[in-house]
Amino acid sequence: MYARLEDELLDHAKIFTAGARLGRNGPAIALGFYAVCLMWTNRHLTDGFIPAITIRSLSHVDKPAAVADALVSAGLLDKASGGYAIHDFSDHNPSASIIKKKRNHDRLRKRAERAALNGHGG
Repeated sequence: MYARLEDELLDHAKIFTAGARLGRNGPAIALGFYAVCLMWTNRHLTDGFIPAITIRSLSHVDKPAAVADALVSAGLLDKASGGYAIHDFSDHNPSASIIKKKRNHDRLRKRAERAALNGHGG
């Protein structure tokens, strides 16, 4: 599964706003942590939600909760009940239900292709 990152993030004002709160190398930390959050949500099919306990366990940075809060202040993440949500996730990413349907469709298609190759007809 791939996570979608807009190339505009390289110089997006929100990355630099979050970075300013983080100090030295702040924009790189903000960008990297945002990417980690996006990849985690895609891997776990959470539609952009990251539990607070997961945020605290992301050891990619020192003080991950503080980095998440900087992303909230910049508008990249939103506070949500029990954790955080990637802002506008559903505007740029397929939902978990769509991904599951596609995976199931692909699984059935591959099964039929293998059966046809093995002479079982389907």
